[in-house]
Amino acid sequence: MNAFGNQVQWPAPGTIVSVPAYIWFRHKGIVSDRWYGSKPMVISNSARAGGVAEEPWDAFTSGQAWKEEGHPGNLTAWEVLYRARSAAGRPYNAFTWNCEDFVAYCHGLPPTSPQLAVVLLAAAIGAAIIARS
Repeated sequence: MNAFGNQVQWPAPGTIVSVPAYIWFRHKGIVSDRWYGSKPMVISNSARAGGVAEEPWDAFTSGQAWKEEGHPGNLTAWEVLYRARSAAGRPYNAFTWNCEDFVAYCHGLPPTSPQLAVVLLAAAIGAAIIARS
């Protein structure tokens, strides 16, 4: 979190932010241009919301420390937000449409989930070890 004195410097609209989720995973979302109270809202894709939804900052972070992940790709913030909102209501799927797939899509990048790839690789290695035993 960036702070100057007592004032938080919120990430710009379209920026990816993340919070810890589960053991070593991070839940990711897109900073909105809309505000709730004195904080920006976040558009994310989660099982908790049942899919893509725009929610208050505090609902997204659940009191956890957040991290700014940047603005990949070449789309403007407004294009990113348009893409994010156009996906509203699309249902969550841990394997084919999770929070990482969503933020990549919003930034005009191929939907991909590096965290899921690591889990699947670890599962494959574990299965191979068990099969050799």
